[in-house]
Amino acid sequence: MNTQHLCPVYTKWLQLNPIDARKHRHFLQDSMQKARLQGQLDKACTLAYQTLEAAKLVLTALQNVSNYKDNSVREDIISYSAAGMYLSSLLHCSDNSQEAHNVLQQCQQQLIAVLPLHATNHTILALIKTAMHAFEQSSLLLVNNTLDNNDAANSDADSGHSVGSHFVDNHSISKSIHRANNRLSLVH
Repeated sequence: MNTQHLCPVYTKWLQLNPIDARKHRHFLQDSMQKARLQGQLDKACTLAYQTLEAAKLVLTALQNVSNYKDNSVREDIISYSAAGMYLSSLLHCSDNSQEAHNVLQQCQQQLIAVLPLHATNHTILALIKTAMHAFEQSSLLLVNNTLDNNDAANSDADSGHSVGSHFVDNHSISKSIHRANNRLSLVH
């Protein structure tokens, strides 16, 4: 996964200004949603990568977490997790399951990296653990789907049957990822 989707100078500025980075993240989320609703999947994916990067910048920005209310930190974690889930879902819909899996894995690793920063705040700690669990479950769904598809393709190649008849519907996996994202958003 390409880790640089925003201009490097702008990225540095966003790191130094987390409040502005939050505003930019909201703008990107709105643009991403509009592109998806208009059926522009490639544009939505590009914006989703940028949204995830902006959310990561806010999550990892040097800021005194004791000065921020739990609501801001909670929103940052939920936004980052939702952006990762949404990007993974878009990639999966584009038949790019490997990249979708990579996004989920990287998001989970990023949450592991910020976990010690919030070790004394049990509410935030529980939210991070819930998000990590959602990423893990979604990742397992993608892996199982890929394995099922490979087994079906091998079985069909041996028996001469139509390959497409055994494939798990990408839409159902995306819906499962979306449900995990919704459960994450409901956590307080």
